[in-house]
Amino acid sequence: MNLSIVIVNWNTRDLLRDCLSSLPDATAGLETEVLVVDNASGDGSAAMVAHEFPATHLLESGGNLGFSRGNNLALPHTSGDAILLLNPDTVCPPHSLTRLYRFLHGKERLGAVGPRLVDGESRPTITGGYFPRARFHWLGFLDPKRFFFRGDLAERIVFVPDRRQASRPVEYIMGACFMMPRTALEQIGPLDEQFFMYFEETDWCWRAKQAGLDIWYCAETEITHLEGQAAEQASLFSLKQFQRSYRLFVAKHYGPRRVAAFRLAQFAEYGAKSVLRRLAPGARNRALAAHFATKARLQLSGKLSVEPPA
Repeated sequence: MNLSIVIVNWNTRDLLRDCLSSLPDATAGLETEVLVVDNASGDGSAAMVAHEFPATHLLESGGNLGFSRGNNLALPHTSGDAILLLNPDTVCPPHSLTRLYRFLHGKERLGAVGPRLVDGESRPTITGGYFPRARFHWLGFLDPKRFFFRGDLAERIVFVPDRRQASRPVEYIMGACFMMPRTALEQIGPLDEQFFMYFEETDWCWRAKQAGLDIWYCAETEITHLEGQAAEQASLFSLKQFQRSYRLFVAKHYGPRRVAAFRLAQFAEYGAKSVLRRLAPGARNRALAAHFATKARLQLSGKLSVEPPA
């Protein structure tokens, strides 16, 4: 078996159908298996998979386990020499995953690789980036577009690749399309289940790099990621969960005392952005102002209570 593809689904039946339909052409020439973990969806996702994709291994979790636990549930059932964690809100063009698989086997000491991610209009979108640093937020507040900074000062947490950029190492890749050799998975271990959603792939990449493995962005293939559609059912939950996972990552890898510094930097960035958007005309700016204000207010909460949607 060349490639095991694991998809964790929660109430994204139609997106999941499109994703699964794209996989045979995307993996042309490879021997593959597909495992879908359904987190107790209420939209008929599990029945759709069983009826329309009978060759797919369906695992019903019995509850909303989140991304990490859902993937970890499937990993012991995989048999490929490479494993792909794939979001249900992705569509994979013909041969795209075959090229990614071949890229993976062309690199030594590789921990994980991800393709260029593009949105529904084929525009490059967030693909990976750099591990969080408080200065990224201060710089985002001072110079949002990085017009006046170069080199390390131009770095930001997220990386949106230009199509002219070549493949290169990065610090982490997005979990939307996350391929790793089985040898790396065996060395680093599964995802940390403390992360219900968000930063689980960043944490795994951190551990891989600490073990001497490389994380790569592959410019030779691209995947459509209908970003946010799988999580937009509960936007406030998503914002709170992101912040909770962010703080967990910082505390785990930088120490608990650093969390306050990150909260202060985010409060400054998002508070300033909210004020600036309120001063600009238009409905979109008003909506963004409210969004940034919510993110700023979350920094004032010492403890975030986050209940997963049922």
